[in-house]
Amino acid sequence: MRIFTFMRPLYSVESVKNEASVKTALRHFGHMPNMSLLYVAATLENLNVEVLYIDPVGMELSPSDVDAKLQQFDPDIVGLSSFTNKIHTTHLYAQHIMALLPDTKIMVGGAHTWDFPTDTLKYHPAFDYACVGEAEIVLPEFVERWNGNESFDGMNGLVRRDGDQIQFAGRPDVNMDLDSRPFPARHLTPNEKYYNFISTRRNYTIFNTSQGCPFQCIFCNVSGTKYRMRSAANVVAEFEECYENFGVREVDIFDSSFTVSKKRVMEICRLLVKNGLGKKMIWDVRSRVDTIDEEMLDALKEAGCYRIFYGIESADQKILKKLRKEIKIDRIEQIVRKTDQLGISVFGYFLVGSPGETPETFRTTVEFAKRLPIDFAMFSVLTAHPKTELYEKYYLPAVQHDFWEDYLANSDLEGKFMGRPWTDISDAELERLAHRATNEFYFRPKQIYRAIRTVKSMDQMKRYIAAGWDMLWNYLVRY
Repeated sequence: MRIFTFMRPLYSVESVKNEASVKTALRHFGHMPNMSLLYVAATLENLNVEVLYIDPVGMELSPSDVDAKLQQFDPDIVGLSSFTNKIHTTHLYAQHIMALLPDTKIMVGGAHTWDFPTDTLKYHPAFDYACVGEAEIVLPEFVERWNGNESFDGMNGLVRRDGDQIQFAGRPDVNMDLDSRPFPARHLTPNEKYYNFISTRRNYTIFNTSQGCPFQCIFCNVSGTKYRMRSAANVVAEFEECYENFGVREVDIFDSSFTVSKKRVMEICRLLVKNGLGKKMIWDVRSRVDTIDEEMLDALKEAGCYRIFYGIESADQKILKKLRKEIKIDRIEQIVRKTDQLGISVFGYFLVGSPGETPETFRTTVEFAKRLPIDFAMFSVLTAHPKTELYEKYYLPAVQHDFWEDYLANSDLEGKFMGRPWTDISDAELERLAHRATNEFYFRPKQIYRAIRTVKSMDQMKRYIAAGWDMLWNYLVRY
């Protein structure tokens, strides 16, 4: 059995006219590995499936190069991954593959298929299968049945076509033993090509050390899902493999909140100090301010953690309550200042356009962000993602119309604004406020100095200058 799995190219399949924009994205934001597909590849290799993984951008492949590799490999199945906001673009590429290799089956997975399992095939005829759930749970049974030429009847986690009908037996159980999952198949990918906008070392990679989230933020599509963690020993073993086998010197831990379990955090830090990797590698994490304390911060610093991303969202306590972000403003300031005092860089996430937001409440948030000792800030306009409480409680009752149902059936809606009926501020004004806040935050002498202080290479300095110029120019042109 042969499976070809790859990251959907950022450029158009019809032409290379968008390659300039790919280069712009690379210059500003870097290019990060797709860990979901690398987990899929590792699972398939453990099942003795022949896998070809392609990252067109990281491997510097043109659309014609990818086509040639597809035809040469001649896979039984091509695997794609997609979020809901890009499902139509992913389907467009699937149609291209179908024309190129008419006998090859196409399977799509990712966050979208969990939310819309049967609709994925209903509205997108180029997809033959949808994988619903975690690859290590679904794929072993799929491969066994495929190789044995058995029926897929009754198989959980698989959406398939049966004549004119779409069959789906139901979602599978989640994997409660994440240590049983193989490490991502990093040997298939160009690790030396990856970095993000603010990373400082190469090789760079991403870790996922947990799944799900125990918290209830209304805007997040993983809120309240079953939270599972890898053991400290398993996480540190991946650090060791990355350092020894793939030359990795910087790790970006993408867990929604790495610090949920203090006991596990402290053990990971202890093991990294013990094996010496705390001095040889740097890494960052994402955390809430109410799941971290000074003892944990001290341990993280000693073990090589050099940046923490905090979800701050707002400086208005009433808005935080509506978001179900049960944190206190004084706690935010206390933890951020302690983090900075220890020499750990701080990245703050902020929202504009939350329920109850006014220009005055957002002004309070911007001033709060400017007062905090943080190196980087992101101001994002709040959007109601499918299946979230924000969508179900604030969007649907207000408009009496299911935007995402229409979106799935109409590719013209990809990239369109859905409206934000929970605030009186218009979409255009929210975008303007976010852009203005970004420029106001960064273009201050104090903040420019803080940014320069984090620079570790000329390449990083060039990225900062280019991004800063584009931010300022785009704001002046648009507003």
